[in-house]
Amino acid sequence: MTEFIKKFISLFLIINTGITIIFAFFAGSEGPVDVVSIWRIMLLAALTALVTAVLFSIEPKKPLRLPMIAVIFLCHFLILCAIVFFGGTGFGWFDTSVSGFLSVVLSVAFVYVFTTVISVILTHKETNILNDALKNYKEE
Repeated sequence: MTEFIKKFISLFLIINTGITIIFAFFAGSEGPVDVVSIWRIMLLAALTALVTAVLFSIEPKKPLRLPMIAVIFLCHFLILCAIVFFGGTGFGWFDTSVSGFLSVVLSVAFVYVFTTVISVILTHKETNILNDALKNYKEE
């Protein structure tokens, strides 16, 4: 459970940062951001981080093949799009037109790539620390 909470917090912080960047890009020309919008950003970040943490904490019984991994990522992406679309339209950030939906898809894609890149960098860093610790342990 502790690992799940750590993963959730890490994902929340990364996703929150990505959503904030997108929000600043779209709403930056409209003047200052109100406090309610900041709470809404954090709510969407928490919901999407929770879905992501739950989905990627499931351990398959046998190794997954590439087509199945692609299906899982596509479903995950579509779930995130649905959360952001309904939350964003409810908050008045996006309209329900085709262009509004495309804005959601592009926003989610940006945050998805942003989160993946940051997660890979952090995982690589943790792996190096563990490898160095193992190397030092073997030398002793």
